[in-house]
Amino acid sequence: MTTVEAPRRRTPIRGWVWAAVAALPVALTAAWIGLGHDVRYVLGGLDVSPFGATGTFVHRPLAYRWLAEGLSVFDVGSVGVGEGLVRLVALALTAGAAWWLRAGLRQRLPSGEASAVAAAVGLALALAPNWDFLQPEWVAAVSGTAAIGAALRTSSLLAGLLLALAVLVGYATLPVALIALGVIAVLDRRRTALAGITAVVSGLALFGLSLLAPREWRWLREAWLLNDGMARDLGSIARFMANEAMLVPLVAVLPASLVVLVRVSRRRWAWPVLTVLALALVLGAAVVQGQWFQYHLAAWVPLAAGLWALAVARWTLVHGRPPWALVGATVVVLFAARVCLGASYAWRSGHGALAYGLLAGLVVAATLACAFEPGRGGRQVLSVPVLVGVLALTVPILPTTPYSFDGVHADYTNAGRVDIEHKFTEEMLAVRDRIGADTPVTYLAFGDIAYFTRNPTPCRYPSPAHLRRGMDLPSVRDTASYAENLACLSDPSVRYVVVQPLWIDAAGLVEGRFDCTQAIVNDDVVVCPRADN
Repeated sequence: MTTVEAPRRRTPIRGWVWAAVAALPVALTAAWIGLGHDVRYVLGGLDVSPFGATGTFVHRPLAYRWLAEGLSVFDVGSVGVGEGLVRLVALALTAGAAWWLRAGLRQRLPSGEASAVAAAVGLALALAPNWDFLQPEWVAAVSGTAAIGAALRTSSLLAGLLLALAVLVGYATLPVALIALGVIAVLDRRRTALAGITAVVSGLALFGLSLLAPREWRWLREAWLLNDGMARDLGSIARFMANEAMLVPLVAVLPASLVVLVRVSRRRWAWPVLTVLALALVLGAAVVQGQWFQYHLAAWVPLAAGLWALAVARWTLVHGRPPWALVGATVVVLFAARVCLGASYAWRSGHGALAYGLLAGLVVAATLACAFEPGRGGRQVLSVPVLVGVLALTVPILPTTPYSFDGVHADYTNAGRVDIEHKFTEEMLAVRDRIGADTPVTYLAFGDIAYFTRNPTPCRYPSPAHLRRGMDLPSVRDTASYAENLACLSDPSVRYVVVQPLWIDAAGLVEGRFDCTQAIVNDDVVVCPRADN
């Protein structure tokens, strides 16, 4: 008699292994990349001003300034240590939001789908492009993520408060709250109304309370004058979107992800309609501001990651294997994008049409492949799509990845910004030693100069946005904030002015007030003593 050996079942990879795989790039990133220059602008301004978050202008709403002031408690020690601690706190909040999202999604989706979506969204936020990280748009995305989890698992009232917070940290972040509300509506319409009403009521109440702070209403009204106004150049809008697709491969393959979802979902058009509206709302907010900063599209990243993960998980649940067309297309797109992003700034500046044409062709091919992929056959090998998803999300935070392909700050790379951090740290420490650590100064420089110098200023405007924009926009020169900012230069307690010549033409502002013939000069700043010193 012969015996037939039963086929061995493959042992599934334990969850902690996947958690370690996801945590590795997050930990490596936190160890070296530091914070973006705009975040340093805010932290530096709040650090050197004596007026606290309520009374200091750093071009952010009061809710965001309070959040930044809370995070600044962890910004201790050297620049690298302090920024690492701030990032770790932000990552802990992100992990909490993702865990909450998973708990909520499990009330409406199969456990596997809920876990996949929550992990992808959390990882997308944790590995967000460094220019996105801790920006108001990113904070709003974290708050919106938590709001979805709260609405589906905990309380619609709490979800409404989180949605209100998503708006209050940036105001132009309203689309992010609407996207989160849309996700809640797709999954549980009954909870949508209460969450939405709570968000409106609490948001208006908190906004009204914020206006009790002196200058807050004036700063809000005048802040819009500092922007260039609504953009109407369709070419620039298209290039703006293409830059984001090149920088974040899962955004590029979003059409393919939606095709897969349509093929395996009972409510075929709910997710595609919500996605189109979401993309349009976020883009619209950027267009209204008239600035092509990629962080304005920060909400696209977790949205695309979540939909990609949902498409993979749902197809696998229905057909017993991953959607290999989508997974394979993601591999091709991420490597193509990585090659283009890794090219020199000179090459990227001159070959945008070629790179975007290649990317568009790959996206069309991926979408068609996903539309016609057969649903039968194959093995359930989940390790491959998990690794592909993680790799795709690491593209924006690789050392040689630029802040954009050929848009704003395309000449910045992650590694290059770290080099600048080290350079500024050494330069401004030398300045601080020369003039004295407690000597009051006025800054005519971008906010990260104040962050690295750390000398106190008696001015409410640690970085003179109004003075700088007033050189180009006459309407800004008529504002009360411009006059208040200008008066800082005449404050008798100020002993030096710190000028960043590449950022502002300060000759007319310092003449007669400061003696720049006796200046301390390095590669980036000119530090002039007061003329009567």
